Amino acid sequence: MTKKYILGSILFVLTSLLILAGVWGYSRYRQGANVRGEYALSATRDKINYLGNIKISTSSGGEFNIHRLSDGSWRFKEAKDYYVNEDMLASFFRMVKNSVIVSVLPVDDEFLQQNNLTKETGIKVETYDYDGKLLDKVILGKWIPEQQLMMIKSSANEHYAYAVSAINNFSGSPQDWIPYPLLNIKTSEIKSVIINGNKKDYREFNKLLSSSSAWRELARVLDFVEYQGLTYKSDLADLPPDTKVRQIDVLMLTGMFYKLTVLNVGTSYWVLISMDAQKVFTREAINVAADTYRYYADWVFQLMEEQGKALFNGELLN
Repeated sequence: MTKKYILGSILFVLTSLLILAGVWGYSRYRQGANVRGEYALSATRDKINYLGNIKISTSSGGEFNIHRLSDGSWRFKEAKDYYVNEDMLASFFRMVKNSVIVSVLPVDDEFLQQNNLTKETGIKVETYDYDGKLLDKVILGKWIPEQQLMMIKSSANEHYAYAVSAINNFSGSPQDWIPYPLLNIKTSEIKSVIINGNKKDYREFNKLLSSSSAWRELARVLDFVEYQGLTYKSDLADLPPDTKVRQIDVLMLTGMFYKLTVLNVGTSYWVLISMDAQKVFTREAINVAADTYRYYADWVFQLMEEQGKALFNGELLN
């Protein structure tokens, strides 16, 4: 066999490999364009019963994880496995089950910036199965309201972005994934308020609302109790001796009884919440109590400073 023949054979093989590589690469490039009508998060959808973790990150909100426990419940990992906002979780599952690719667009850096499809501007969502295997990795970008579509970018293909249907009310903000507000007690539904043993029935309470700014502020706070952090009750077992305590009990017309133990520890304010029932207890109140008790049972919530101060206002003891 001559050297010339051997060299020619080698060149033939190399040329063939280059052609095959080019065809494979072009086919892979075009693959991202042939996905109209497919589900945007198809891998997650196919293994929805084995989904174990949802990782969400934005440049402003940082990174957080919503993961499923062995009992099937979904919890906020970075918030000590606190419960998640069920409405937001439902929005996520609607997106997985119903979001379809409507159109395919080639991308460049300018396109990605304009449509919020970079890690600095978009919402990065990664899904994993129970074993930690990555299912889908996408960036949710610009919302197009007139068409009810959202631009997304999938890591499965770097050359295209997709306009996708059925992504409504999904948020990458960690605050939106925690049940909020903490309490929502309507003034018109209050039967009585007891503060450190000093009881005011609804007649006295309503009279104070018209004459005292401190009581009006109390009503405003109870109507929308905010919190900026939480921890386990056991974490506050050893409180400093100078901790101030205020007990605020609110009985509702439905028979629901909220017990708020408010703690002033240094410059911070915390609240423990429990629920009880009077003898007159409506079916509606029973259902609400059963549904919301779990949100309070093992936790202490850090109040916004302004609200903590309002609950400790000395005028409320008069």
